[in-house]
Amino acid sequence: MHFYSSLEVNPDNVVFENQEPDEEIKLLVRRDLIANVPWIVTALILISIPPLIFLFNDLFTPFFQISRTTQVIATLFYYLIVFGFILVEFTIWYFNVGLVTNKRIIDLDVSGILFKHASETKLNLIEDVSYSQVGAIRSVFNYGDVLIQTAATQANFEFDRAPEPAQIVRIIADMIGKKVLK
Repeated sequence: MHFYSSLEVNPDNVVFENQEPDEEIKLLVRRDLIANVPWIVTALILISIPPLIFLFNDLFTPFFQISRTTQVIATLFYYLIVFGFILVEFTIWYFNVGLVTNKRIIDLDVSGILFKHASETKLNLIEDVSYSQVGAIRSVFNYGDVLIQTAATQANFEFDRAPEPAQIVRIIADMIGKKVLK
């Protein structure tokens, strides 16, 4: 398992908070890596802006003069903000995790660095599991949304942009004893 894995079946050396001694993790699910492309492209564009400004500095020089020290400090501050953006986006991707164990399903949602929401349900409360793959990009890269429906009083669980959704649905359905069309 790599730190950038989006789907791991029976992952080794993975533990979580409140894990019971006899509980085994069967699936670890994150958003597919291809779902990170928009923020990665944005980060690359943001990283390339200061070198372009320095390259075309002569176009701006007649209008205003900034000392070299101020330029360096402003550039360092700018890159600090870009690094913060990258850190937050990576953290959101890395820590938004769905875990399927032999006893329950856990959905950990992180938005920003300071907010975490965890939901869980027991496997015997799951009524149905399905997935949707809408659009050409999701079909080509084989990722989609997995919906896990629970008993009426429980919230439904959704693994957004999960890789190989058919495999995830098949594994969960086998665990709860339902037949899935292939």
